[in-house]
Amino acid sequence: MKNLEIALCDLDSNYVLKFANRLMMKANVGVHIFTTPEGFFSDETDFDVAIMTEEFEEISGFRPKGMIGHKYFLTEDSANVTDDFIYKFQAVDKILDEITELKEVTKSGISKKNSNEKSKLIGVYSPVNHELQLPFSMALGQAYRTGGKVLFVDLEEISIMPNLIGKNCERNLMDLLYLLNTNAEDMEDSLSEYVRSFMGFDYIEPFWNPNEISEIDEDTWDRFFEMLVKTDYDVVVVLFGRAINGFARYIERLNRLFVLGRPGDYFKKGQENFLDYLDRIKANISVENVILPMSAGNLSDGTYQLEELLQGNLGVFVRKLMNSNERNVLENYG
Repeated sequence: MKNLEIALCDLDSNYVLKFANRLMMKANVGVHIFTTPEGFFSDETDFDVAIMTEEFEEISGFRPKGMIGHKYFLTEDSANVTDDFIYKFQAVDKILDEITELKEVTKSGISKKNSNEKSKLIGVYSPVNHELQLPFSMALGQAYRTGGKVLFVDLEEISIMPNLIGKNCERNLMDLLYLLNTNAEDMEDSLSEYVRSFMGFDYIEPFWNPNEISEIDEDTWDRFFEMLVKTDYDVVVVLFGRAINGFARYIERLNRLFVLGRPGDYFKKGQENFLDYLDRIKANISVENVILPMSAGNLSDGTYQLEELLQGNLGVFVRKLMNSNERNVLENYG
């Protein structure tokens, strides 16, 4: 069954982000957020469903490119409710219940895999330590979610993920690896105790102490990656840091490795050196060489929320990357 592509259009960015988060928790769909009519007008994506406030109604019929299947309008007038006009000021779940196209997707849920199948492992590594390597990896997790259930694992030695999400877990990856070393039986059931969810994908709390990751031996990492491919996740996205022992051994397990760089001659050299390294060790993996031109200058002061980043330019960049059949370096975004 084809995955639905849904456009959410509302001038209120806080509302539409919460709406998107709830939608992705309930259904396995692709979600695209627009907070200005101009942005929706210029986008060229085909949408199966568009859920929009009335400010977007007129312009939706004049988009020069990109088809829209079924339009639903969120109205503030409870007396104006029809099949396609839904009262906005009610619980999101009630709104979603009125979207005909979502009923079959929600009912079918995420496909369970055959026990003989393995999770697809997708890696991300930035030789130049791109400042957006973490959000890029999380955006990949969202993009892959249209193909099933996704787990994200952050193996940076210093991760700011808990700071960006705004929550901490009692148990983290170090605790899971300790359990894996002491009791390898029934680890799939134990894994669920360490997993949390954010914007449609699951994750494990990363290391707290920057020294911890370098203390893990190669045998433990081997057991960890062996466990990952046996989980019921369709895709596992792994962001690699610089301190993991036996790095070359684990990238051989990957179905694809995204090598993340940035514009500029200095950074280009670092990218080229790492790609040469992969050639020298004869790494038998599919490599996606990505030049990401954007930055995150407003993350630290709190004016740019992570949800906006994942659904904004970065999210669009990643979705275009995923949909592209080209395997060349992406020099420009557009």
